[in-house]
Amino acid sequence: MQSESTTGLSSDVLEKIRASATTISAKITTVRLEKIGSSTIEIKPREVGRDTEGFSVGKKEIPVQTLKEGIVVGMEIQARG
Repeated sequence: MQSESTTGLSSDVLEKIRASATTISAKITTVRLEKIGSSTIEIKPREVGRDTEGFSVGKKEIPVQTLKEGIVVGMEIQARG
């Protein structure tokens, strides 16, 4: 069962996600961005419980502070292919 929740995301980010044909899914704490013709990008929590906690994006583990930033960075990685 898939559901869409828009709580906490601004409309510009939601429109960008919808226009990109990217599927966002989550399993426990990992968020996956899947798009046909692009590599799947994983966004994982990092340093939970510390002052520097946030998320890491992709195989290069690019650090970001929020999940929203992680989604935007992940979609940019996919767009550059």
